Amino acid sequence: MPWLPSLMRNEGCRTGAVDHLFSMKEWFIRGYEDYLVPPGRSRSPGSVINEMAFPWLDEHASEDFFLFLHFWDAHIPYVPPEPFLSRYTAGLETVDPELQSKLRSRPSYPLFKRNLYDVIGDVPSLEYIEALHYAEIAYLDHEIGRLRAKLESLGVLDDCTMVIFGDHGENMTEHDSWFDHAGLYDSVVHVPLMIRSPGRVAPTRIDDLVQLVDVMPTLLELHDMSDRVDMADLDGKSMVPLIKGETLDHRNFVVLSECTWQAKRAVRNHDWKYIRCWDAGIYPRDCAELYHLPSDPTEQRNLAQDRPDVVAQMDAVLQKWLDDRVDGDADPMHDVIQVGLPAVRRLEGVVLEDAALVSGTDR
Repeated sequence: MPWLPSLMRNEGCRTGAVDHLFSMKEWFIRGYEDYLVPPGRSRSPGSVINEMAFPWLDEHASEDFFLFLHFWDAHIPYVPPEPFLSRYTAGLETVDPELQSKLRSRPSYPLFKRNLYDVIGDVPSLEYIEALHYAEIAYLDHEIGRLRAKLESLGVLDDCTMVIFGDHGENMTEHDSWFDHAGLYDSVVHVPLMIRSPGRVAPTRIDDLVQLVDVMPTLLELHDMSDRVDMADLDGKSMVPLIKGETLDHRNFVVLSECTWQAKRAVRNHDWKYIRCWDAGIYPRDCAELYHLPSDPTEQRNLAQDRPDVVAQMDAVLQKWLDDRVDGDADPMHDVIQVGLPAVRRLEGVVLEDAALVSGTDR
């Protein structure tokens, strides 16, 4: 498949990344001349990412370059530095005596105890944990500001296209999956996407359905590289006509998918979201969920039983999309279900390890 870093490298750009994903997905290194791995398995703070990126920018600012920076600050565990920690947690010192029982009631608790609760230490309430997340977002905003200032100091800010996006949001205490991103609800899948490209993108705010796969064809068109690939073969669709105001209807619907805690797919248009579940994992879920987003933006009232007509219509759209993609082959989601959902298997491993520690036996 065409790969954006490879295409940019073929154009003569110096390509670099500050990222750790190569350790989990070896193909992620494709196209990068310089792949800088932060310390630790994944969770280096934004300041570390920037301090690794800034010398690279010093060296290559005079060249055409493509740089990918992977910031993890808004992800668990939420450990914001000062002054963001105090700024966002001030006034939230009241202790909830039932906090531990609430946390232990979560089916994912053994894994999150290790990866979140033990890391952030004693906390007084659920609201405090949520405030830590907001503090991390503010800290990340600060670090992106530092990156912008660095580009400005090098004299290349207005020559650069900057794309800022998130791969997922976080449920806080809604939808059962506390401090995680399962369920395909808008709290998870409605993510930031910002493009700054002076001379190419005029300041505007767009309210339409787009997907992250649209970023690559958009960048190719913005930089007059649409002829480098067969754009019709890409899953994504260029947002340039939308950005320029030449169309107001980029997509009639988007399709969503997850296969980590749960095996689910969804189709969403401006009014409705329909979610079909193949494997609910550890979270009890209905096989079909239907939400009317204008009247229920937080997706609290499942109308699947009340509106079978909409369910049938949305399910047909989802099934056609799936049939077009697999093109007669087996659905890869079924393979994952057969092996076991990755997060559920990870949780089961943690439970076994904890049991072995308690009993004093070796696994």
